[in-house]
Amino acid sequence: MNWLSAWFKAHNWSTHSIAAFLAVAAGIIVANPQAKALVMQFFKSNPDLGTAIVTLAGIYVTYKTSHSPAGMVAASKAIMANGNAPTAAQVDAATTK
Repeated sequence: MNWLSAWFKAHNWSTHSIAAFLAVAAGIIVANPQAKALVMQFFKSNPDLGTAIVTLAGIYVTYKTSHSPAGMVAASKAIMANGNAPTAAQVDAATTK
């Protein structure tokens, strides 16, 4: 649960709002057969849209954070220069074990 707590602390209210909306929407789609049928019919009539969503999500996840050592160093320098460097307790809370 530490990773979930750290994730919420690391993001602003708009991210929380979007996550809450998506969770509620997913719950409605799972619980309501009419909503599930509507979503299934929508994606059956627009098959390219599902492909586009998955592709864009993959691109976003790939480029959201730096994966090279140089990118990680640049990101850490930006955090330190901003004056919002995390405390040791925040780093411990965000570290998954």
